[in-house]
Amino acid sequence: MKMKFLLILLLSFCFESVSSHFDPYGTLGVKRGATLQEIRKAYKLLAKEWHPDKSNNPSAQEEFVEINRAYELLRDPERRKLYDNRGISEDTPNFRPPRPEAYAYSTFDPFDDLSSVFGKGFRFQFHMPDSGLFHEQTITLKGYEKNVLPASARTPQLILTYSDWCMGCVRAAPMWKRLGEEMNPVGISMSTVHAGREPKLARNFGARTDSLPHLVLLMDGRIYQYRDETLSVINIIRFIREKFGTQLIPRVDDSNYEDFLNGWRDNRVRVLITGKAEVLRLRYLALAYQYRRFAAFGYARLIEGETTQIQDRYNIPSTMDSMFVFREEVDTPAAKLSMPDLPFSVMTDVLEANKYLLLPRISSQKILDELCPLDSSRVRRRLCVMLVAEEEDEDAQESLRKYAKVYRGPGKDRVGFVYVSKKGQQAFVQALIEADESMVKNPDRRLVIIWRRNLSSVSFLWIPGTWKRDEESENDGFAEDILPPWNSSQYELTAALKRLFSDDGNLPNETTMKELVDENAAGLLQRIYNRILILLESIKDRIRKEDLLAAVSVIATIVFIMAVAYVMAYLVSLEEETIQAKRSKATSPSSNSCASTASTATLQLKMHELRGETYNGMVRLLKPGCRTIVLLLDKETKAKILPVFHRIVWPYRKNKTLMFGWMYVERGLDWYKQLLSLALPLGEGNPDPQQLESINPRNCIGTILSLNGHRKYFCIYHAKHLEGQQRAAYAEAKNNGLRRRIGRSRGQKKNGEDFLGFEDSSSDSDRSSDVEQGLSSPDDVINRLIISTLPTIYWFFTHRQWGLTSAL
Repeated sequence: MKMKFLLILLLSFCFESVSSHFDPYGTLGVKRGATLQEIRKAYKLLAKEWHPDKSNNPSAQEEFVEINRAYELLRDPERRKLYDNRGISEDTPNFRPPRPEAYAYSTFDPFDDLSSVFGKGFRFQFHMPDSGLFHEQTITLKGYEKNVLPASARTPQLILTYSDWCMGCVRAAPMWKRLGEEMNPVGISMSTVHAGREPKLARNFGARTDSLPHLVLLMDGRIYQYRDETLSVINIIRFIREKFGTQLIPRVDDSNYEDFLNGWRDNRVRVLITGKAEVLRLRYLALAYQYRRFAAFGYARLIEGETTQIQDRYNIPSTMDSMFVFREEVDTPAAKLSMPDLPFSVMTDVLEANKYLLLPRISSQKILDELCPLDSSRVRRRLCVMLVAEEEDEDAQESLRKYAKVYRGPGKDRVGFVYVSKKGQQAFVQALIEADESMVKNPDRRLVIIWRRNLSSVSFLWIPGTWKRDEESENDGFAEDILPPWNSSQYELTAALKRLFSDDGNLPNETTMKELVDENAAGLLQRIYNRILILLESIKDRIRKEDLLAAVSVIATIVFIMAVAYVMAYLVSLEEETIQAKRSKATSPSSNSCASTASTATLQLKMHELRGETYNGMVRLLKPGCRTIVLLLDKETKAKILPVFHRIVWPYRKNKTLMFGWMYVERGLDWYKQLLSLALPLGEGNPDPQQLESINPRNCIGTILSLNGHRKYFCIYHAKHLEGQQRAAYAEAKNNGLRRRIGRSRGQKKNGEDFLGFEDSSSDSDRSSDVEQGLSSPDDVINRLIISTLPTIYWFFTHRQWGLTSAL
């Protein structure tokens, strides 16, 4: 028994040390029996003292949160009673509100003995709280698209996403219940979504499994995310107020109330709400949102000196909230309602009966459907008297408005008076004219009575003559049993209505009606602009703090890539312009030396010198299909012939199979001799190896070699043999079958020997090279050399496997 008591004592000590006790009375500094006024007074003083914006104390934020928690608990009678009786609050782990059946039946609790020993504050909560309210309000994706989404155009929708095993949802259940008690009387609907059963709908709201419960506000099809970390009634109401905005119900005083009431020409009635409160009640905002298409709202706070004229003119009681509905007449309200607490349902009933002007304008198909509804029954048919006029013709509109106000004839409850703009609804008016052209030539200021039998068919009757103003009234001796004496047009209208509501009344004309144009619809650019704003706001609401860094990183990466691409494109274009400028400068006549031109050409096209260090890269290690074009020159002729060679091969600069270079004859003469020994087969009548030693280097300048290091063959071209005087000799040589031989004998020298540089050594210094004599290579020969279509007489070809090593 002693061990059992020690075990119980140890358990109680552990639980007391783990759990932190929250005392709202001590936080606010009030007694347990304090009234609500005392609690509110203490809260205001402490909130002003510990507000983070006004206090420099480092712990001001935590103290301010605790003060709000305590005030939220004590201001609610149910929560306060639960705390006083059981010592628990919504912040207590495993909190479960009491159920009614728990008091009707006694249940077994294994810890009753512990409660009797340690007091009622020692409780173990094992059960999940009742989440029946969540399940009752749960909607599906189909129900959301069919009911909730369309209803959001008139009624704001609060939607909470939850799951079964969500501790945050458990703590939010009592708050959601109290919020429903606040929202339902003010016209704001509430529903829930189960994240597990409706994952697609939950993702549409931006809910995540690790951030439940998730709250959104749906207004006119737009989703607004609730971003506050704490779910409380006060924060949610503040969130809803922010989304309503301040322009929904602007402030009205003695300086602007007449302008507000006279603004009914936008085809909406005026609703003036008065009261003492500084902050608008949520029900007024919800009412203004629901009827924003039909009415413009204004709020006048009853303050001495600011709204004195309004109070005196309309006899407004200062101790109650009042609502006035004005149509076209500013002096006399169409409806008035004054109560200490205006119920939302009563205000809705008043507005439903007075949501249209005495003479509204048909500006869209929706207004036509509401003012002139469809009715196929002839007995219950509803007629519409429509005036065709412009908005500027206020005299005709005022005359028909007065007539509609005092009309007491037949079918008073089944006839409506409207007017339509001739320019705004041109297609509709033209359809009525074409169906009865004999009756109407000019529809301006004409009356027509229509009966909508179905969506596309309209029966109508044109009233003879134009509608006359009041000052045009005549005393024609008409009978006064129908109406007081009017002018002739008004009498015709009264007689036609009496005839149509009789048993034999009939509308003689019928036409097909298309859907009316929405005159208040935004233009294309405005719609695009609104869509962009909605998209940006949606993105802003969906991005959380933890996702902000990733989003910024992605955007910065994209911007960086675009910037680098732009800089590179700019540099490439700048380089192209520089190359083109240098090329133009190189080809244009100039007094500069050829050396400057050669240096420019070298910058424009990469040309390498063939020597021992570059032999492997330029010849031996070439890939299949690649060739190297090499020009033979010396130091004296380099500045003269290299720019010409560059100009000729410039069109092939982007060809990846070609490489261009040059070689000093003096430096590579031995290698050139070995190359010639492979090209010239030795034999009778051909040069012998000793004759190769007599090659004149000056006469080799200007020779072009096309080398294929992979297949080990080469082509040779020399500019001298393009001259007309040499062609006959080569043509004769070709006809005699001398395709690969150019020398006859050791003692004879033909033109072919000169071609390869076989010349007397004595002439080495006496003669200039072929290029110096003006024998430059033409463009077409180089093109044919590169594409290997040059006739055999001009080049020497061998498929021998050349095995020479570099002699450079």
